[in-house]
Amino acid sequence: MSSKRKWDQAAPEEGETPTKAMKGEDGKTASEAAAAAAAIAAKIAAQFANAGAGGGTPLGKDPHDGDFTQDIDINDVRNRYLLTKGSTQTQIHEETGASVSTKGVWYPDRSKATEKDPPLYLHISATTQEIMQKAVDKVNELISMDMGSLVEDKKDRLRERRKWPEEKIPVGIDTIRNFNVRAKVVGPSGMFVKYIQQETGTRVQIKGIGSGFVDQETGHEHDEPMFIHVTGPDEGQVQRAKVLTEDLLEVVRQEHAKVKAVVQQQQMELHQAQIQYAAYSAYAVCMLHSFSRPSYTTVAAA
Repeated sequence: MSSKRKWDQAAPEEGETPTKAMKGEDGKTASEAAAAAAAIAAKIAAQFANAGAGGGTPLGKDPHDGDFTQDIDINDVRNRYLLTKGSTQTQIHEETGASVSTKGVWYPDRSKATEKDPPLYLHISATTQEIMQKAVDKVNELISMDMGSLVEDKKDRLRERRKWPEEKIPVGIDTIRNFNVRAKVVGPSGMFVKYIQQETGTRVQIKGIGSGFVDQETGHEHDEPMFIHVTGPDEGQVQRAKVLTEDLLEVVRQEHAKVKAVVQQQQMELHQAQIQYAAYSAYAVCMLHSFSRPSYTTVAAA
């Protein structure tokens, strides 16, 4: 595990308002988000068009890439599940010699995409133009197996989404004073969750009681303790995201334990102070009563 994890930075400010995971970032309107997604699609299309002239520029240059790289947008391809399977990408590599990997994030509504988190795409790397072309042809062949309509209704998208591998990781941290569990987990401006998504190509959402995530079908939060839901097109990606998520939760639990110890100490001191005050008050009342009684000894002497 890298020592430079996103969650090893300073804790976020308290009072972060819970919001539904994966909302449009930076307050973009739907039209602005759609324009950003269109720009990303145009960039990928330009890379595809330039492949014949020596390969396009990848969205993110990998030091292990060959001399020729190509990115193919598959976010709206109906059979993207087949294209993102590890066995399918291994088959393409064995048949063509090119390396294929899954990048980006799948968006049911691609208008939510940003340049930082682009829609789902395949990244192809090859050592020669001939190998690259063979791989591109093979990918296009798999895409053409089921072109279908790119417009799916909501139920179809949900059914297809359920086919993806998923993991539910319990948060297991109780809320205490001065410790917003959801804010600590997602990080400042959601940076911890975004980091896991970018590193693994998965979708990470905070759900359950206190998460602020409202299920569209039921209209309220999931009726179970807070958990982190991870889903993605490939089992390996999901397991990698699970490892990072559990590492993040361990850090949050350690911070939670420290804050809880401080709160318990403060409560103990407050309780002791209350006991001492009660004892002092009882003593003061007793002394007051003793001074207010008549002196029978003096009366008798008189």
